[in-house]
Amino acid sequence: MSERQWNGFGVDLMRSDFEQRELYQKKAHRPDLALNLPVKDVEAVHDATFQKHHINPNGWTPRELLDAARRHGGEPEAEKVWSMMLDNSALGLSRAGFTMNDVRKYDDAQLDAMSYIGRMTAARALAHEARPIADPERIGDRSVYYERDARTGKWTNWVDGGEQTIAQPVRDPQQLRELDDTRALRLERQQLREQFHPEDPYRHQPILRSPQTLAEADPVQAGPAVAQAARTSDPSEPGHRRHALYQQCAAGTQALDRQLGRSPDADSACMAASVTDLAARNGLQRVDHVLLSERGRTAQPGELVFVVQGDPKDPAHLRAHMSTEEAIRTPVAQSFERLAEFDRQQALVQAQQVALHQDVHQQDAQRQSAVPRI
Repeated sequence: MSERQWNGFGVDLMRSDFEQRELYQKKAHRPDLALNLPVKDVEAVHDATFQKHHINPNGWTPRELLDAARRHGGEPEAEKVWSMMLDNSALGLSRAGFTMNDVRKYDDAQLDAMSYIGRMTAARALAHEARPIADPERIGDRSVYYERDARTGKWTNWVDGGEQTIAQPVRDPQQLRELDDTRALRLERQQLREQFHPEDPYRHQPILRSPQTLAEADPVQAGPAVAQAARTSDPSEPGHRRHALYQQCAAGTQALDRQLGRSPDADSACMAASVTDLAARNGLQRVDHVLLSERGRTAQPGELVFVVQGDPKDPAHLRAHMSTEEAIRTPVAQSFERLAEFDRQQALVQAQQVALHQDVHQQDAQRQSAVPRI
């Protein structure tokens, strides 16, 4: 979805929410419920809007936890969890602690606490990387973004790889249209911020900043794994945890070049970086072969590039593939940054899972010590 489509989704969500509040205010004469909607109504509004825009309703992060609370204690239990989720004091730190406790409390086959926490951690990591959407001149996240030159009106793609920053002009017409449309939308929102109802007594007052949330605060220190992933994003460096995997991919790419009778060039470097990211994301521990597709029912010769762990003739081998064109056209720095972001998310998820395991073991030990001995 484009940013304009997401904006339309947000407008629909707010409109549906307001309509539900009007029902309580005007028809039910319940201003208390109009001010604080019951969680079942909040969830119904979200479900309908998500489905209208063809988005999985579970994309609303509280939904699975609220449903788990209902399974354990009915609507009162869901209301209790929802009230906790609205607590934004202390940067949301207390809310985060209560959420962890509730996830453990309601853990069942449908919720799967480990998976839920992992997905929430990954979502939080992505939110922290995002740039403010109020800036019309810079679009993207902190390390990969697009910037518009105010003098020429041209867009540049910036990729910050940590040790080096790469800038490339944007020339793709479709991408340029999307960037211009996103910029126009952000300028429209700036104008809307200045529009108030003429009878609003507070229209001349400045808009206060919303309370800071946990996702906007400094990231939680998740230990050496996160620090290592953040220190470097260049797997060609010997100290990088993906260095061996990158060397294997580079060697496989060089072998391809020799088979094709060509000398290694910039396309080779791009392919080596692309398939390193591909292998890591698909869980390959090593890459024994880099191969091109042969003529088949679904692919033309050379259309796809494969990374293979094991003997390709062995049915137990592991492999992953991507478009050869994409592999050689994706800049090296962009592939390395994608890999670094993937490793950062994995490290955060693992740290969160370790913390959950430790808490569970601690609670088990406390329960066992509390059992009277006969």
